[in-house]
Amino acid sequence: MKLFKKLDIKKTLEAASVIAAVVVLYGIFGLVGIGCPIKFITGISCAGCGMTRAWLSLLHGDFTGAYYYHPLFLLPAVVVLLILNRNRINSKLYKGSLALIVVIFLVVYVARMLSPTDSIVVFQPENGFVGRHIRRLYETIKIFFN
Repeated sequence: MKLFKKLDIKKTLEAASVIAAVVVLYGIFGLVGIGCPIKFITGISCAGCGMTRAWLSLLHGDFTGAYYYHPLFLLPAVVVLLILNRNRINSKLYKGSLALIVVIFLVVYVARMLSPTDSIVVFQPENGFVGRHIRRLYETIKIFFN
């Protein structure tokens, strides 16, 4: 009886390609000044807000800065390892682990959203792309009908 199944190179390369595509896409967003597309469009931070800055801090050896930007900065690496090894892990353990990670992210997200001292996670829909354009439309209509 084999303890581990054979590593599927094709699936591993597909997963690596998806990760690389996301990294490139976020790099392009950063270059054009968008940063996080969710925050740019809605003005509301997502549960992963600060993650890129956390990893950049970690790459510079600044663990305190990484934790400041996102206290769960190491969990995406765990998720990637889980996904890459999903065929080697018991199905219930795999699904339970992913569910637990999602719950942890949501709890930390809500705590950060409610914290008055957290400047990374914000709720400012009026500053998002949609909010700004609704405000412009309202001002245009107001001028037109006055």
